[in-house]
Amino acid sequence: MAIWTVLSRTEPGDTAEAVAGRTVFVREKFSWATLFFAPFVLARFRLWLPLAAYVAVVVVLQLAEHFAGLAQAVTDVVMAGFHLLLAFELPALRLRKLARQGYEEAAVVIARDRDEAEQRFFADWVGARPAPPVRADLPAIRPMVPPAAFAGGQAGVIGAFPGA
Repeated sequence: MAIWTVLSRTEPGDTAEAVAGRTVFVREKFSWATLFFAPFVLARFRLWLPLAAYVAVVVVLQLAEHFAGLAQAVTDVVMAGFHLLLAFELPALRLRKLARQGYEEAAVVIARDRDEAEQRFFADWVGARPAPPVRADLPAIRPMVPPAAFAGGQAGVIGAFPGA
């Protein structure tokens, strides 16, 4: 099972379909692709600031290796550590980017895959939407209350069925 953070962005006058179209699912997991191909993954998710930081670290390490005589092994260890950090922090970087774009956390869903996460989220989301406003020209609908509830019910009733 995986944990998915669901973010959505609402704007004034949006319909439910428009909000559903701007819903993003971010999986909370270690990214193996980022561990081996960090710049490409950062570019894929349009994380330009982390990509710029990655390029800056590479440039500084190459300059330090060339001019300061830094050992190649030190450069390799630092880059491996940086790749590992990015692989762990990729979901957090994506969440921060989306928060800057105006997205707000809507839910956290536990599901096997993205399709199941979407099904679970939207099933709860549709049920959690507010009821339409009550029109003043129509009478209010009152739920029927069984007569036994007024009489205090039977003593010793457990559950929905009276008696054994």
